[in-house]
Amino acid sequence: MKIKVMQITHDLAIGGLQQVVVNLCRSIDRSKFDISVLCLRDLGEFVPDVENLGLKVHYLPQKENGTDYFSFLKVAKILRQEKIDVIHTHNTQPFVDGTIGAMLAGVKTVVHTDHARSFPDKGRYMFAEWLMSHYAFKVVGVSDHTSTNLTKYEKISPKKIMTIENGIDGSRFEVKIDRDKKRREIGIKNDGPVIGLGVRLAEQKGITYLLQAMPRVIQSFPDITLVIVGDGDLKTGLQDEAAQLGLQDNVLFLGPRLDIPELLQLFDIYVLPSLWEGMPMVLLESLASGCPVIATDVGGVSKVINHGENGLLVKSKSPQQLAEAIMSLLSNSTLREQFAVRGLEIFKSKFSSDIMTRSYERLYQRCC
Repeated sequence: MKIKVMQITHDLAIGGLQQVVVNLCRSIDRSKFDISVLCLRDLGEFVPDVENLGLKVHYLPQKENGTDYFSFLKVAKILRQEKIDVIHTHNTQPFVDGTIGAMLAGVKTVVHTDHARSFPDKGRYMFAEWLMSHYAFKVVGVSDHTSTNLTKYEKISPKKIMTIENGIDGSRFEVKIDRDKKRREIGIKNDGPVIGLGVRLAEQKGITYLLQAMPRVIQSFPDITLVIVGDGDLKTGLQDEAAQLGLQDNVLFLGPRLDIPELLQLFDIYVLPSLWEGMPMVLLESLASGCPVIATDVGGVSKVINHGENGLLVKSKSPQQLAEAIMSLLSNSTLREQFAVRGLEIFKSKFSSDIMTRSYERLYQRCC
């Protein structure tokens, strides 16, 4: 008899957490598991990806005004109706509502994944997660750094915690593109190199420091284009900053897009200037695409990028180091090729979705 697993998340919008959910849906052994998804706040762009796999996506009805402090009752009702054996929650609200709902519905196995954030978090969030951890079977950090923070700041028992590094389906990034056509399609007017990133436009991603690095890079590569993909609260502010720095001819803001595999084939370098991270999915995507990487040495990034082997690591909040790394790598096509080849090897050996999913499957099987 199949084990019925429900992934519980805020939504299936574009983001790293949501990609983990989608990749679990793609890679799980369907002969052993019956998997579905419950979105608590919204649906999102990845819903068709899940439904095209023949899987159910449930959506919690929302209150028209204010916060629904009893949404766990609705969660419990869905868990009962679907006869769920295991819930797998992702980040704070799903952990709380999902776990209380599981208790009410008699679901005995709760697996929770923390996808990394800046610690210490708000006190009420950390207390709530500590409380829910007593009912959870395992609390998973996406990197050793994240797992350590869960014990250090939330006082979750080390016996409850384990690390499962993120993984993705590499076959989605084995694409060929017409680079000239793609440049025209997204509006690149310059003839020079293209560097880029695709992230939420939020403080965490440190994009302001990349913008501050660009004037120096432009001195050596005047025809360079920086492509910024994504949306978020800082979008208008970052666009204003780019204008103030005189970068209008060298920076493109594309908004959210679903053609990241093609864009990664266009980028000469992927640059991730984050202030904190867990296990960034975008870096795994870059490795799978053969796109050389420059990233800040924060959180679990160094578990993906080995400095000088498959990319370059720099200090966070350092426009100067970012600029120097970008100029150095753009000037050395041989090194870029070496990073691409070695990065793909590391991805296949450590970060495929199959490796990640098998680890989660072992946790799900605890219910039997």
